[in-house]
Amino acid sequence: MNTFLNLLKTTLALLLTVGLLAQCSPIRLGSRFKVRPTEAIKVGHDHQKDVVKKMGPPYRRSVDPKGRTLFTYVWTDGEGKGEKCTVAFNKNGVVALVEVSP
Repeated sequence: MNTFLNLLKTTLALLLTVGLLAQCSPIRLGSRFKVRPTEAIKVGHDHQKDVVKKMGPPYRRSVDPKGRTLFTYVWTDGEGKGEKCTVAFNKNGVVALVEVSP
């Protein structure tokens, strides 16, 4: 019984330590874009399926108040570097806007 309690205490201490260390680590999200969005995505020409082929699946899909579909791509390395790319499509599913911001 005493051995079991020691094992339980050790396991609990290990889990708490790992949990605390994981909370203090920088957050990484996504990876660098496969292509340069402003060069690879053609406004007025590419459709949603073309953007997904070039950029991969978006981090977020949404619809703005004007009814346009928006794809949002994000990456960050947890050390202050990263980018956000927003691609807006018109009612026909054709790219209307590509915006990349740091």
